Amino acid sequence: MIDAEAARLQLDSIGARYLWITYHDFAGVARAKAVGPDRLDDALVDGVGWAKANWDLAITDHQVPDPGFAADSGDFRVVPDPATIRPLPHRAGVALAYGWMTEPDGTAWDGDPRRRLAAVEESLRTRGLSVSVGIEAEFYLARPSADGSFEPADHGRMFSQAELDARWWLLEAVLEGVSTMGIAAHQIAKEYGQGQYELSLMPSGALAAVDAFLAARDLIKALARDAGVVATFMPKPHEDHPGCGLHVHLSLADAAGDDAIGDPHDAAALSPTGLAAVGGLLAHAAGQTALGSPTPNSFKRLLPGSWAPAHAMWAIGNRAALIRVPSPGAGRHLEYRSGDASANLYLHVAGILAAISDGLDRRAEAPRPVPVDVGHLSDAEAAALGAARLPSRLDKALDALAADAVLCEAMGSIVLPHYLAVKRFEWASYLAESGLAADDVHVSAWERAAYLEHV
Repeated sequence: MIDAEAARLQLDSIGARYLWITYHDFAGVARAKAVGPDRLDDALVDGVGWAKANWDLAITDHQVPDPGFAADSGDFRVVPDPATIRPLPHRAGVALAYGWMTEPDGTAWDGDPRRRLAAVEESLRTRGLSVSVGIEAEFYLARPSADGSFEPADHGRMFSQAELDARWWLLEAVLEGVSTMGIAAHQIAKEYGQGQYELSLMPSGALAAVDAFLAARDLIKALARDAGVVATFMPKPHEDHPGCGLHVHLSLADAAGDDAIGDPHDAAALSPTGLAAVGGLLAHAAGQTALGSPTPNSFKRLLPGSWAPAHAMWAIGNRAALIRVPSPGAGRHLEYRSGDASANLYLHVAGILAAISDGLDRRAEAPRPVPVDVGHLSDAEAAALGAARLPSRLDKALDALAADAVLCEAMGSIVLPHYLAVKRFEWASYLAESGLAADDVHVSAWERAAYLEHV
């Protein structure tokens, strides 16, 4: 997986003298070190090192009590993956690289979230299925006030051309920037909330799609920061504004390259493979919530009666379902809608693919698609349709993850216990410091301080 010569050629081709070598922690925060010209060749071979103890840090940079990785736990290294090296269009002479995590002796380290995703994607490939993933995510442009409260940067209407025009100085820079980075954007648009926008990327392989989205997300945040505003992907910045979701669009193709999701004989139906994938996703939806919606704030978005999914159900065309088939006919695919950008997306997508793989292994049966507007269902109405409520709080979602053998195996013996410890500490910190009860859906100053500028 490591090819220093290819990495050197890529850096030379884009004229980069400096390299930011980056990994993403359990909160999806990009942690990086910069390497200059005199150290580049060594870093391309050996990578750069970090303490394993970093993995027991919450998004607040507070370490969990009794950490599994203490001061004596040693280091891991991140060796650049040539496929991820991209120019940073807003920083002349600088390139960005994600990488593979290794032990100090160069052997693979199983605590690597990228490696967890690569392994699940490869397992589907060995059964003759290739995965295509497209990611779309919402974000706000915000002006945080002195007290940390949320203030939208504009007050325009949904899909307003006027707001595209007013913010074109930034949106054009985003589209030009991702193109320079070799990332194919589908579109960018004004969303429903005041100051809210959405970026959609074109599909690619699962690992490549996550790499591309994370680079695009951090470009948006940097360009906004340079302009004096905050671009935040925080799931729910304020209870009176719509939340920010991250939707994962999934397609499967067989060995011949043909669609494996849709029924070739019925344009309005899914194939047995597609139905088994849906069955697997529904079976593991509760535990998956801990991977895709992994903050106390996330669950203030996933509420009944909203357009965000709150129940384990699927539908055709319905934008409020957990699993949505956007439309019948050609191009049928699955859209998984409960996640948000506070996740480590490598783990989130790894969990989604593991759930699909399990559905295929068991030939899981999917219920009939829900034929009503699920965006306005109460818990009782959803239950009457056979749809269970997704976990309503982070602690419940973490318990569901810990009880899900398939997802636990996909995370591995290193990632899983540390992930659970960090996220349970985050939940405990929220309860102790936010001033809110466990089931309160108001958004606290603690949440904005923890997430607004960091997600």
